[in-house]
Amino acid sequence: MQIIPSTLRSIPGAGLRWLLGLPRLPDLPPLDHATHRAYEEFTKNYVDPAGSQAQLHPPGPTATYLQWLADHRRVLFHGTKRDNLSELRPDRESEDSTTFGNQRAVFASDDPVWAMWFALLARGPGFRSTRNGTWSVRGETQHRQYFFSVDTDQPDAELLTDGWLYIVPRDGFAAEPATAGLLQSAQWVNPNPVRTLARIAVTPADFPFTGMIGRHTGSESMLRTLRNARKTSRR
Repeated sequence: MQIIPSTLRSIPGAGLRWLLGLPRLPDLPPLDHATHRAYEEFTKNYVDPAGSQAQLHPPGPTATYLQWLADHRRVLFHGTKRDNLSELRPDRESEDSTTFGNQRAVFASDDPVWAMWFALLARGPGFRSTRNGTWSVRGETQHRQYFFSVDTDQPDAELLTDGWLYIVPRDGFAAEPATAGLLQSAQWVNPNPVRTLARIAVTPADFPFTGMIGRHTGSESMLRTLRNARKTSRR
């Protein structure tokens, strides 16, 4: 459930301040030449050749490599618990709060961190819903802001479990239009089946916002959920 655009359209004037101060990724130091070369070699050997079904183990921290990959290849990311997908098919397993997000299509993201949420989220007994999203000022994806919230009876230690991130080519996908021509989500859709390029196992330890997952109820307003997300970023 990606709710930033619909929330923006429903918030008048000063209410938009709740979208400021949401959690962000820390700035990473520039990669040294050896790391960049290792990433490039790994990608040429295992990601660029389409259709690899092997479980890949990137060099170095998984999240850092995935962010590098997003910057250096025309690819998108799809998170899931399923480990045996050679093709992603148009589907919609849950309802979304936006027309764009509620269509029958293959969904993917140009942000591997946000896609990782869907790979890791455990929808076990007592799970009811998730509210989550990411946004950036158009053209400034390095400064994305995030929020993640769940309505569930599960304890914190059971919210995230191991999952899979599939890498797919960007060709054939369309990005969600920017809200007010300015605020861009990271959601893309393709109405056709998509062959996967590669898959990478991800764990809760790879997710940079494990300690910033909020809680909401079904009757809670989106503004309150966003306000709580701001509080978690300041803990």
